[in-house]
Amino acid sequence: MVDEVINAFYDKDHNYVYGYDYVYTVDNTPQNDNEFCLHNHNDCYEIILFLAGDAEFHIEGKIYRSHPHDIYLVRPLEMHQNYFLSPKKYSRVIIYITLTFFRDNNCAELEKIFTNRSLGMDCQIPSQIVDKEMYHLLMKMNQYLKDGAYTISKCVFIEFLYLLNQIQEPLTVPIAAYKQIDKILTYINEHLHTKLTLDQLSAKFFINKYHLCRVFKKVTGYTISRYINFKRLLLARELHSKGQTLLEASTNAGFNSYANFYRMYCKEFGHNPKLG
Repeated sequence: MVDEVINAFYDKDHNYVYGYDYVYTVDNTPQNDNEFCLHNHNDCYEIILFLAGDAEFHIEGKIYRSHPHDIYLVRPLEMHQNYFLSPKKYSRVIIYITLTFFRDNNCAELEKIFTNRSLGMDCQIPSQIVDKEMYHLLMKMNQYLKDGAYTISKCVFIEFLYLLNQIQEPLTVPIAAYKQIDKILTYINEHLHTKLTLDQLSAKFFINKYHLCRVFKKVTGYTISRYINFKRLLLARELHSKGQTLLEASTNAGFNSYANFYRMYCKEFGHNPKLG
């Protein structure tokens, strides 16, 4: 059961009025179920402030052990989840940021903390760094939002993003559950536009394909074919949002036909790609 307090600012079309959303959630008995399954956010960046709980943060085959006041950064297309080691009470703050926030607020240089890193790496800002000043800024935001001081809250948020980009200390090095799978995930994400098959991956990385299937599913929660197709769907959706036609986007994302793309999109998202 999740007790959720949300400071959400939507217009009638469910768009963020201020370019971001600040969400505080508490779960008294978290479990590794569908609510916390591997997922992604295609249309926004995500900042997660871990407050309490007994959990790991899994992202693209890499594992980070969570501590109070750690911050996690997630960009679009990165598959991630919280994995709970026990049902200890779990709480966090999540900030969702629209992809146009930085441009709309004339601070494009602050987007680099999300974009200048490789898949699943440099995601965790450890609490020792966060507690110097950034944690207090996030708590200030919460208070300003409760008071209805939305403009001031956004100014504090931009200051927070500025400090994120000024970090000089080394960030947490994750644990790779299976280093070979980690390499395969990176390869897949860099070659979505090319032909990718189980036999090809098995030969390239010198791993038995049956063993590869078992370990890949264990690490990612997906079969290899579903992971590849899902990532291609996300890439096609991103390319379409940047101006490509659906045909162009599906082709550039690696689908061999528009009909195949259309069928998989409807199956995965429950509606046709023209609806976004």
